Amino acid sequence: MPEMVDFKIDPEKKPWACTGWQPGDDPAKRGVINSIYIDTESLSVHNDRLQKVYREIEANEKKWECYKTEDADIVITAFGTVARVCKTAVDELRAEGVKVGLFRPISVWPFPSEALAETALQDHVKAVLDVELNEGQMLQDVKLALNGGKPVDFFGHLGSEFPTVDEVKAKIKEMKEGI
Repeated sequence: MPEMVDFKIDPEKKPWACTGWQPGDDPAKRGVINSIYIDTESLSVHNDRLQKVYREIEANEKKWECYKTEDADIVITAFGTVARVCKTAVDELRAEGVKVGLFRPISVWPFPSEALAETALQDHVKAVLDVELNEGQMLQDVKLALNGGKPVDFFGHLGSEFPTVDEVKAKIKEMKEGI
């Protein structure tokens, strides 16, 4: 290992830098990060303003795509690159006569809960499969949106190993046998 180099930061040139505090330093020059609103009244006004922005975003920025869900027995939920894998699986399964569709959130926040519920709670939908490249970060959102109205299964991969089209198809066929 090379010798450690002690980089000194000039607080006059970079007053924003957190340089730590050593005993004997002038307490007035400590690099402390605090809320810019110290008094409760100002902080409350600031939080109210932020909440208004969040509500506006939630009302206007939900985005999603429904792909071949109009008559699907099973709806897959997937986002990002994994949704492309699932779209291919949907096309291949449809060619085999399996009625499956894809609900793809384009924005995962705000989550398009109402649109998912409208899609997946239709009578012809028997179940939902959530496919992700993780351990189910969207799974809770999917379950909350459906509120127990349909069974939800999960298929995920970790470590950047993408689910394959064949794996998604096998999972759908397994679910189809149970419904």
